[in-house]
Amino acid sequence: MISKTKTNTLRVALAGGGTGGHIIPALAIAEQLQRNIAEQSVFGGVEFLFMGSDYGMENRLIPEAGFTLETLPVRGLSRSLTLSGLKQNITLPGRLTASILKANGVLREFDPHITVGTGGYASAVPVRQSLRNNIPVVLQEQNSYPGMVTRLFARKAKQVYLTYEDALKHLKGAQTLITGNPIRHLGTSIDRQEAASFFGLNPELPTLFILGGSQGARAINHHFVRKISIYLEKLDMQVLWQTGKADFEFCQKQIGTNPRIVLRPFINEMDHAYSIADLMVCRAGAMTLTEINHFGLPAILIPLPSAAANHQEFNARSQETAGAARVVLEAELAEGAFLPLLTDVLTNQGHLTSMSQASSGLRRPNATREICNSIIRIANTSA
Repeated sequence: MISKTKTNTLRVALAGGGTGGHIIPALAIAEQLQRNIAEQSVFGGVEFLFMGSDYGMENRLIPEAGFTLETLPVRGLSRSLTLSGLKQNITLPGRLTASILKANGVLREFDPHITVGTGGYASAVPVRQSLRNNIPVVLQEQNSYPGMVTRLFARKAKQVYLTYEDALKHLKGAQTLITGNPIRHLGTSIDRQEAASFFGLNPELPTLFILGGSQGARAINHHFVRKISIYLEKLDMQVLWQTGKADFEFCQKQIGTNPRIVLRPFINEMDHAYSIADLMVCRAGAMTLTEINHFGLPAILIPLPSAAANHQEFNARSQETAGAARVVLEAELAEGAFLPLLTDVLTNQGHLTSMSQASSGLRRPNATREICNSIIRIANTSA
């Protein structure tokens, strides 16, 4: 447990987990708070305590970033009718009770000035118990349709930081502030020639960047395995394709060798990838959209149909309404809707330019700093 070394040290609990979409904003906020505290005199330092589930991605990402993590045995409600899903639901009440007891103990010992909830079921118990222990709570919502934790606790939070204006209609009565999504270490565009050389691509050809996320997107991968040769025959373009590790060998075997297709299981150098891309094809997760807006990229979005509360389609439609993207539902891929749309966007420079401008218009480069300034103000008022 982190000790309270200074009476004027800001102590911040951060609650979120399960997926990178909830963990990365929390890490971005913590890292920016460290910088903000160094620039301000209200607090002499800052200490953090992260709280999450005992099996989500937070168990790797948060310690790797150098922060302390307290895990709770909490699980989400399984909608699966399998034996494992039934077992998960049977053990849910016991896990919930154990999580509440542990969260109470951790919060009382750490005694935070403020708790920051970034969503996911792993954040529900810490946020609830913070409120019950009279600890001020702020929430950061990444999606156009707010997650369950945000909807449940928004009215009791001191502030809810939103990425999309569309979320406002679902949070009536809450104290909201549209800031954009906090991000980490994205950098800026690099020279196109350099980016093309890095991947072995032609800088003169339009580049379609297929991005299924770090784990890939099986339906997207299988669609392009079947159709990519047709698309390349019809369109003068090249393809950079992150397949995800699970599908890489399958895609590689099916595609074979084609000088206009570069396959990668995972891309660490995303600044290079975004700098060579002319058009994205990707899911509509919050962090992915924040990144492509940061680089001002137009996109054809294929929302994950199984996403909780269909939030990816809400995100995608917000991007489409802004003019930054076009949306194709996964079910429509089999109906042949993709090629006409791809042709319309990629062969029309006017469309690409207007979508790129709209994407750039959604960029919020000061989001993390705005959120952290607000957190410091609220914590100082409550200290």
